[in-house]
Amino acid sequence: MLGLDRRRLVRGPACIGMLMFLFESACTATAGQIGPPDAGRPDAPFADPRAAVCADPAAAAPPYRLMQQIFDGNCTSCHASGPMVNLSAGSSWNDLVQKPVPTPESCGGVLVVPGQPSMSYLYEKLSKATPCYGRQMPMGEFESDPLPACVIEIVHAWIEEGAPPPGDDAGAD
Repeated sequence: MLGLDRRRLVRGPACIGMLMFLFESACTATAGQIGPPDAGRPDAPFADPRAAVCADPAAAAPPYRLMQQIFDGNCTSCHASGPMVNLSAGSSWNDLVQKPVPTPESCGGVLVVPGQPSMSYLYEKLSKATPCYGRQMPMGEFESDPLPACVIEIVHAWIEEGAPPPGDDAGAD
């Protein structure tokens, strides 16, 4: 354990103090060590790694490839097979565009209405803290873990552009 002799560890305040010191050291390390480079700076903004897809819109992938990247990074851990929506490559476009909302979702509607983000249930589930049914997606371990605003804007733009398919193979990258 970090070069410490387990036989010499003392239970009680000294042990707790040592553990807190080790934890704080790991959480406030500088670049090249554990933790982000700005860790330890109280004014350092949190950078959500899921926003990486938003970095350079000019160099962005084709619209559906970018959508599939969003699904792969945020949705397919739960939505990859089964009776619910399959958002894995090769299935996602066909399972979303002009498809009715699955029956457990009590408010109905259509998952993606090309050209109409406000009428698309996918957009509602991603953008609203209280959608008409269930919780905002994606889900974290215990509660909703909303996507960064720029990622939600990519979804909005894709739907507004008519939800263009990935190509002749509708669903693949």
